[in-house]
Amino acid sequence: MLQSIIKAGFMVVACMWGAFANAGAITCLPSNERVATLDDAVLCATRNGPNANISTPADVDALIDDLGFAWVKEGEITAPGSNDLFKVSADSWGTDVNGMWYIDASFWTMYSRAVISMHVGEGGGNPDAFAWLITPGEVSGTFSYERVAGKGGGLSNLFLWGSGTPKTSVSEPNIAILLLLGLISVFAVRRRT
Repeated sequence: MLQSIIKAGFMVVACMWGAFANAGAITCLPSNERVATLDDAVLCATRNGPNANISTPADVDALIDDLGFAWVKEGEITAPGSNDLFKVSADSWGTDVNGMWYIDASFWTMYSRAVISMHVGEGGGNPDAFAWLITPGEVSGTFSYERVAGKGGGLSNLFLWGSGTPKTSVSEPNIAILLLLGLISVFAVRRRT
């Protein structure tokens, strides 16, 4: 009987552990002329044509719903380096780029949402700009950009945008441990009777 309860407890813990999922790399579509991928993101949006740069809060808001909060630019990178709360390292800054992005941890004490936008051209291919909604709390990830076809399209800039109020988290008791304690208690009471 005790072995059955222990096995059940381990199964519950294993199932709950598997329920946790992280966002992954997202490649924006269409990807027939320009391909851009960024992780850890939960959403991607694109713009095309002249003046496609995502450089104002209104531009971000047009692509990603701000839920009533204004977007604030917290970093602008035009070459590998850092600016404000945003840092980027890359192997190049042209048409085939692989790199890492970093958000200062203090960003998440001011905002609940982050967007990283990338501008690569002015109408020479599709798309010309990309924007990713970052997984809340993430402070680093990878990105890549490749011009597959078309003309122009060298990496121009990356921006970091913040919006919303930070969520304060109140730790909840570990449900799996509580369930296991409950099963052990039931076993102990049953054994006494």
